[in-house]
Amino acid sequence: MDIQIIDNDNIFNYRVASIIRNGNKILVQKDSRVSYYALPGGRCKIGESSIVAIIREFKEETGIDVSFKKEIGILENFFTSSFNNKNYHEILIIHELEFDNKDIYNREIISNIEEKHKNQLSYVWLDINELQNENFKPKIIIDLLNKNDFFHYVNVD
Repeated sequence: MDIQIIDNDNIFNYRVASIIRNGNKILVQKDSRVSYYALPGGRCKIGESSIVAIIREFKEETGIDVSFKKEIGILENFFTSSFNNKNYHEILIIHELEFDNKDIYNREIISNIEEKHKNQLSYVWLDINELQNENFKPKIIIDLLNKNDFFHYVNVD
C-alpha cells in the first residue's frame, strides 16, 4: 500500500525521487499527462525504505536495473497540483542512483507505458545548467543540486 493520505482537497504523500547523472546532465521524466519535467520517482509503500522504494519505482517505470549511490536530500514540498487541483503536502526523499548496465548512459531517450495509469513516460537527459530554462518542477531542486551538499529544504509553491 502506497503511503498517501487523502482528506478532501488535501493530499499527503511520502515520495522518493532519483538523480542519475551523465556528465553535466541528469535524467528527467516527462509524463504525457502534464506539461513539465520532474525527477523520476514514486510513492513509498508502508514498511519500505526510501532506498528500496526508489530502486523498485525506477524498475517498475523503466524496466531498467539501478543501484543506490548516495543520499541527496529531503524536500518538504507544499503545492497545488496542476494535474488534479488538490493541495499537496509531500515529503520527498531524493537519492542518487546509477545504471547497472553502463550502456544505458548512451541512450538519448528512454520511454515506457505506465500500465497502472495508461500514460506515456519519457526520460531524457537535460543539462543541469539549462534546467532553469525548462518547465521543471519543483524548480528549487535545481539550486539545491548545484550546492553538492546534502540538503533539507521546505518549499512552498
